[in-house]
Parts: sequence; structure tokens; C-alpha cells
Amino acid sequence: MSTPERDSTPPAGDDPYAAMRNETDPRALRALAHPTRIALLEALAVGGPLTATEAAGIVGGTVPNVSYHLRTLAKYEYVVEAGGGTGRERPWKLGAVSLRIDSENPDLTVGHAARALGDVVLDRWWARVRHYDSHREQYPQAVRSVSGRSQFVLFATTAEVEQAQREIASVLMRFTDRIDDPAARPEGSVPFEVLTATHPFEVLLPTEPER
Repeated sequence: MSTPERDSTPPAGDDPYAAMRNETDPRALRALAHPTRIALLEALAVGGPLTATEAAGIVGGTVPNVSYHLRTLAKYEYVVEAGGGTGRERPWKLGAVSLRIDSENPDLTVGHAARALGDVVLDRWWARVRHYDSHREQYPQAVRSVSGRSQFVLFATTAEVEQAQREIASVLMRFTDRIDDPAARPEGSVPFEVLTATHPFEVLLPTEPER
């Protein structure tokens, strides 16, 4: 599941995000801004469809609690029934494999809700980064060799940065069909997460490392 945060000005020309769900309902954004609900979407993206019982085994918590969160997600069509099963044991799947949120929406209610959701997603991103750093020896060498972080400082116009963002997104969006269709995943594929962040570069005061 990809969740890019963007500004309120849509990119010119071809939009690699065109197929993504563009959420501007503050109620739907607030409903998603919950760590367990984000975890459920992540679990469905990797291993779905899942029943509440199966999902609880992955994200933790009781089955009734997970069922409640799934019903809340379903209310806003973040998840939909996958068909089959009965009652609590009916399987769920993602309603959309990718989502756009607009933290700079001129409607402050939407912007605030989007930023709150972005904070939850960012916390989970960094938790995974830290988890990998602490457990990297558990992964095969081939996985470790393509995992890591890069930093680039660009002196560019906003138009040039926007174009670079579209080109990067166009490459990464080629893989989104494998989220919705596990049969499209090639043998030996691994769920990698690629994080991109763009912000003005400033030289900040150094902080002393903790002793």
C-alpha cells in the first residue's frame, strides 16, 4: 500500500497517481488515523484477503476489536468484503491499493485530518526502518544488498523537482498491481518499502549524541 502525501496543486501533464484514491473527506481521514487500522491495511496489502481472526493473529488484539476496526474501515471503503465466509469469518480485502492525502488542502479541516493521518503513517514507516536496522542479520544477503537509505540534495526549481517526483512515481507505480493480485508477484518476490520525502534543505544546529 502506498500513501503519498502531496500539496494541493496537482502535477501538470501525465499524473502517475491518477489511479490512486484521492481522499478529501475529513471523517474518512480521521477514521484511518489509527495505528491498528493502518496495520490492518498493511496486513491486507501483504497477505490479504484475511478474516478478522487471521488479521488479529498478525496485528494483535482480540478478534472482536479487530472486527470493529475492519467494520470502521469498511464504512469508508478502505476495505471491502472479499466474498465467502460468514459472520466474523468473512474475509476482507483492500478497497484501494493506494491513497493520496492532501496536507495542504485549503479546507483546514481536511488539511489537519490529513496531517494527523500522515503522522501515524510516518511513525510506522520509521518503526519499520528501525526494526530492519536492528534485525538486518535475519534477512538474506540479497535482500540486505538492496536495502538501505540514500540522501540527495538538489539545487532545482520547484518545476524540476515536481518532474523528478513524477518520474520516480511512474517507476514505482508499475508494481502496484502486485498488491491487489498476489498471482502477479514473481517467484521469490519480497515486500520492499521505498520511502521518498522531499523538503527544503537547511543546515541545522548539530545535536550532541546521547552518551
